[in-house]
Amino acid sequence: MADERLQKEIDALRADIARLGEDMAEITKVIRALGEERVEGVKASVGEKVGAASEELQRRAEAAREQARRATEGFEKTVEQYPFSSLLAAFGVGILVARLLDIGGRR
Repeated sequence: MADERLQKEIDALRADIARLGEDMAEITKVIRALGEERVEGVKASVGEKVGAASEELQRRAEAAREQARRATEGFEKTVEQYPFSSLLAAFGVGILVARLLDIGGRR
């Protein structure tokens, strides 16, 4: 009688252990799925942020190009309006640069 009861308890324990193993496998699947969902969410978020940063960088680069174009046009107009003064200014800057380079060479 005691042997039968012991055998039944052992069988019940085996069944419980088998169910526990199945439950653990199911929990592992759920955790893996949640992790994959989280990774996909992070990838999407990072992709959106990179796209936004890229657009902002392109916008700023275009603004810088436009500003440089306007500055160049302004410089060209100034040179056209005052050619002799522009020539003298360029000559003066050239002399200044030459002096600075000559002083640096004497040290």
